[in-house]
Amino acid sequence: MDSHKQIIELYSELAENPHKNFGWDKGLENAKAHGYKEEWIKALPHEIWKYCAAVGNPFNEADIEEGDTVLDLGCGAGVDVLVARLLVGKTGKVYGVDITPKMVETASKHAKMAGFDNVEILESSFDNVMLEDESVDVVISNGAINLTSCKESVFAEIYRVLKPNGKIYFADMIDISEPSCCTIEQSSCCASSGEEDWANCVAGTLHENELIELIQKAGFKEVECTGYTHYTTAETTKGATFSATKIPADVRRENHWDGLFQNTDYTQVLWHQSSPQKSVELIEKYVKDEANIIDIGSGASYLVDHLLQNGYKNITLLDTSKTALEIVRSRIKNENVQLICSDILHFKNDKRYDLWHDRAAFHFLLSKKEREQYFKVLENSLEPKGIAVISTFKVNGPIQCAGLDIVQYNHQKMLEELPSDLTLIESEEFTHVTPKETTQEYIYFVIQKK
Repeated sequence: MDSHKQIIELYSELAENPHKNFGWDKGLENAKAHGYKEEWIKALPHEIWKYCAAVGNPFNEADIEEGDTVLDLGCGAGVDVLVARLLVGKTGKVYGVDITPKMVETASKHAKMAGFDNVEILESSFDNVMLEDESVDVVISNGAINLTSCKESVFAEIYRVLKPNGKIYFADMIDISEPSCCTIEQSSCCASSGEEDWANCVAGTLHENELIELIQKAGFKEVECTGYTHYTTAETTKGATFSATKIPADVRRENHWDGLFQNTDYTQVLWHQSSPQKSVELIEKYVKDEANIIDIGSGASYLVDHLLQNGYKNITLLDTSKTALEIVRSRIKNENVQLICSDILHFKNDKRYDLWHDRAAFHFLLSKKEREQYFKVLENSLEPKGIAVISTFKVNGPIQCAGLDIVQYNHQKMLEELPSDLTLIESEEFTHVTPKETTQEYIYFVIQKK
C-alpha cells in the first residue's frame, strides 16, 4: 500500500469514528486550545467539533471579509470550512477540497447541517483543483499540506487560484529536528519515507526556513511563521502557523527579468541568439521593410539590430524589464525604434502593427486566463490580416526557461489556444544551439488575424 492510500484509509477511519484515539489531539477541547472563538463554537452545530483535529488556528491572523471567496485545502470534516463561512457571510463562497471521499461526504453533510448553501466540497488532489484561475481571495489549510509529497506543485496551484495580492493562512507541522544535509528539493518532493511517517505528519514536514523559502519561490511575499502551537505528532515535529501574500504575476515577471538582466551576462544565457536567423527569415517572408513590427518580450535580443541592417524602419520593442531595454537603448541609436516597458498583458497602444513577433514570451503564461488576455492584446494590436510569429519550447523540449516553468506546445496545442479570429497558417520546429553549445527544441507558429 502506498502512502497516499494509507492517508486516505486513516482519514476515512477518522470520518467514521471521530472518538477513536489516533495519538494526536482532536475534538472541541483541541479547538479551544487553539483559540477558536466561543462565538464560532456556539454558531455551529455541536456535532462537528468532535472532528476538529486542527494543528493550529489559521484564522488568528487571517484577513477574511464578508463576500470573500475562500478555499480550504485538506478540509477534512469541514470544521474550518464552516468557520470560514461564518466570516464570509451569505454573500461569500467557501470551497473545501479533500482527497478522502469519506471526508468529502462528511464535510458536505456538516455544511447542510449548518444550513449553509454557499459551501461546496470537492474531492480532489491539492495540485489540480477544479477552480478558475485567480478566483479565490484567501486560501486556508490546517495540517494537510505536510501530507503532500510534492509541495512545489501544491503552492503553484495555490498561486494559480489566488487573486493578485490574495492571501494564504495555514497551520501545519514543521520539522524541529537538527537540519541534515538533505536539500529542500529532496525533502519536499520525495515520498520515500515510511508510510506510517507520512500518515502521522512526520515524513512530509520541512524545517521552518525550508518551508518559507519554498513558498517564496512559488511567488509569494511577506512569508512568515506567525506562531507555534501545542500540537505535536512526534519528538521531531511541532505545529506552526504561516501567512503569505501572492505577488501579482506581472510584478513577479518584472522583478524576475529585471534581476536577471542586472545580474547576468545576457549574451551567455541559454536562450540568447547571436544571430536570430529563423525569426528574420519568417519576418522577411511575410512583411516588407516598411511594415510596422513589434517584438514582444524583446529583452536585449539582437533581432532589432538585424532588422535594421536589412532595411526595416518601424520597429517597436516591448519588454517588462527596464534594464533589458536600457541595454538595447545603449546599443541602438535609431529614432525609428520605439522602446516600451510594459507587461504584455497590460499593453495598450493606439498604433496597429503589421507583424507581431514573440520568440519566447507566450510560453511563460501558465494560466488559461493569462493566455486568453495575451491573445486579446494581440488581436487589438494587429492590423486586419496582420501576422503573428510566435515561438515556444516544443512538446518534449525543455520544461523550464531562465528558472521559470513554461508551457510546451505543438501544432495541435496551439490550435486549441487560438480564438476564432486568429488562424494558424504554419508551424515549424527549430533547434536552437545555446551559447553553451547545448540545444533547445523550439517550434515557430505563424498566425494570421482575420
